[in-house]
Amino acid sequence: MAITSLTTTCCAPVSVAKLTPLTGYNTVWISGDRGETIHMALSGGGAFGGPGGSASQTLELDGNGQGQASVCALAADNGPALVVLAATDATGAQWRRPLQFAPLVPGPGKFLWYGAAVGAGAGGGRQATIFVAIDQTTDLGAMRLVAARATGAGLIRVDGVTGDGKIQQVGADGCAAIQAVDPLPETVTVRASLPESADGEVVFVNCPFVAEPGGAEMKLAEARQRAPAAVGEM
Repeated sequence: MAITSLTTTCCAPVSVAKLTPLTGYNTVWISGDRGETIHMALSGGGAFGGPGGSASQTLELDGNGQGQASVCALAADNGPALVVLAATDATGAQWRRPLQFAPLVPGPGKFLWYGAAVGAGAGGGRQATIFVAIDQTTDLGAMRLVAARATGAGLIRVDGVTGDGKIQQVGADGCAAIQAVDPLPETVTVRASLPESADGEVVFVNCPFVAEPGGAEMKLAEARQRAPAAVGEM
């Protein structure tokens, strides 16, 4: 029993508790034998699942030999961070991957901070994630909704359902995680906006998707019909 592949996203925003409750995370996907148990450990200030999570975790692969985990970087200040993942399979073989995290980006208007975990594989339902923290202290009251669309063949996924454009709830902490998927290896631009805001704030994030063996195939002309082709159409 052995790991056959280990892929990750890159560049999720660091988690800086003194600035914002926003928690960014990189996603780790592991493939191997069905039911195999993988032992994972982090070094460099990382945690599985969130700020209260542990630096070690076991992952049991499902009936298709697939599993995934979320890793955040706990930082004292807003700067880049590097967390190293070590994953050990039943044979004792160890895979190591550096997980890069980027500083939080100040947003426009009621978007206080944002960032994105990108570089997911195309065609297999693996997601890029855009993280946003939204001001909840405005005179108009809390912003409860965030809307998102993607260019190219990109789709937005909310609660497991994908579409050309989606509206989702903002959490009680004023944060939201927007997932984008793509059947094609390409770079798409995700546009996030606040339907309840009269100020028209918009955040644009570029999300590259990479080719992976076994990804679903779709003719480019067919894929282009599923979403706008340019930011100006969004």
